[in-house]
Amino acid sequence: MALVFTLVLAVVPSALILRYFIRRDEFPEPRRAIAITFAWGVASIVPAVLLAFGLLVAVDAAVGDEVTDPWLRGAGIAFFGAAIPEELFKFAVLYFYCRRLNDFDEPMDGIVYGVTASLGFATLENILYVADGGVAVAIVRAFTAVPGHALLGVIMGFYFGLAHFEPRRRGLLLVAAYVSPVIFHGLYNTVLLAPEEGAATGWALLVFLVIAIEIWYARRLHRRLRRDQLASAAAG
Repeated sequence: MALVFTLVLAVVPSALILRYFIRRDEFPEPRRAIAITFAWGVASIVPAVLLAFGLLVAVDAAVGDEVTDPWLRGAGIAFFGAAIPEELFKFAVLYFYCRRLNDFDEPMDGIVYGVTASLGFATLENILYVADGGVAVAIVRAFTAVPGHALLGVIMGFYFGLAHFEPRRRGLLLVAAYVSPVIFHGLYNTVLLAPEEGAATGWALLVFLVIAIEIWYARRLHRRLRRDQLASAAAG
């Protein structure tokens, strides 16, 4: 019974956040498309883990023990072991599935599908962490990692949605759709991997700065497309 309760705690944050973004969509997407996108997000964790392992092995073979600075080593693990592979396969869900949907007919759809794919990934990841760490881990991740993935989905989806409807800038916008969340994700994970002693106290303050900027930026992007949606609804 306790295990079931813990697993429910692992899933509920994703469900609540996804519900919020779906309800904020003036022209809701089909439930089937949302469900499939979420499922692809869940499945994307497998190739992401495999690629992360391969990248870390390759980086370790290339530099070995030459990098001794803890911040550089932390950044290497954060970017090559998490940010780069994870955001790549979330991006792949949008590129190979979502953009082909007939219902992908406005920029806001990029955010909705971006958040959905990200939360699919985050849900399975959260279940794995919470099954091992228990209720305390579930509570902490409900306010950190899970909403963090959703914010990254907003950022990725914003640029992806614009790219879908602006062919002249498509290449640049697609690069931004991938690189922007990688940077935020990598910085956040780098801070989490910081050592506990010495500069860690000051370094820990940076994580709050990264989170604050990420929240501000994602909210700004979402609001921009939300205003466009409302204007379109009023005109039509």
